[in-house]
Amino acid sequence: MDTTLLHLQRQVRQLRTLLWLCLSGLAVLASLFALYWQQQGQLIRTRGIAIADSSGRDRILIGAPLPASPHRVRLDSALVRQHWARLGADSNEYMQWYRDYRHSANGLLVMNAEGFDKVLLGDQLPDPNTGRRLYEPTGLLWNDDRGFERGGLGTNKTADGQYRTVLGLDDADGEALHLFTLEDGSKALRIAGSRGYLLVGLSAKKSGLLQTDTAFAGLRYFSPQGKLLWQQSVPLQ
Repeated sequence: MDTTLLHLQRQVRQLRTLLWLCLSGLAVLASLFALYWQQQGQLIRTRGIAIADSSGRDRILIGAPLPASPHRVRLDSALVRQHWARLGADSNEYMQWYRDYRHSANGLLVMNAEGFDKVLLGDQLPDPNTGRRLYEPTGLLWNDDRGFERGGLGTNKTADGQYRTVLGLDDADGEALHLFTLEDGSKALRIAGSRGYLLVGLSAKKSGLLQTDTAFAGLRYFSPQGKLLWQQSVPLQ
């Protein structure tokens, strides 16, 4: 448990550094543009920007929403079927689901040379290629070289106007480590594996995340099917 927490702390520090570098880069870029156009007495107004590499392939898209790109795998149904649909038992069924996926965003997208989404920063971020989100997050997402989501940091507003924030780290099997701060006051670390998942959390009242009917502080271990197998609680004053 201590080793896992130390590993998580290192990853959180690395992600914090990545986020800081992304935001710093955008701030510097914005400052340079502002300085240049202030000197020219002009203001840039545009619907989108596409930055290509030396081979002429789009690699960075900026816009609200993101401009369409012929090099983006997500927008090419033939490439989607080739790279993603064949992973399932029924590729036609996958393509039917995929028609309803959200691909746009308001912000910045970085793609690799093959056209797969790698990093997204902005508002109303797109769905992963594995299914629809229950919400439209504002934050930062990163994917592997084949476009499969490997993590993200974001916040979203619930139907009743409250906010929740989640930091997620995924592995090849799916969700692996998550930090939650939810609108009901629950705060938790979720560590998932093939044999189940462990929740380390704190809540002052009933919590859907921790699956408790009363206030709770401690650890709860569940089977992959969600059955409580073990728990250790801390007495609350």
